[in-house]
Amino acid sequence: MKRVVAERILEFRQSQESKPKNVRVRIGAPQKEGNDWSVEYEIRGPGRRREKRKVWGIDSVQALHMAMGSVPVDVRGIEMLTGGKVTFLGGEDLMFPSFK
Repeated sequence: MKRVVAERILEFRQSQESKPKNVRVRIGAPQKEGNDWSVEYEIRGPGRRREKRKVWGIDSVQALHMAMGSVPVDVRGIEMLTGGKVTFLGGEDLMFPSFK
């Protein structure tokens, strides 16, 4: 990712009693790719886990929207794989846009 334009720290807990671990979400600047635009994003954590993704849109706004809307889907996948829970400011709403 060339340039990070947004970052959010989420908390992961394996159980309610366990110590929280950071899950860092980083979203890159939109990049022109031919006639389309792309945005890379990365989710780091819990632990050594690191996922990098790239999404596309017809313009830079759509590419950013796709990236921000994809983050919660990937985070819920992490929860399913680990059996833990990811929160933001103590709540289940990660405060990313959702696709409707």
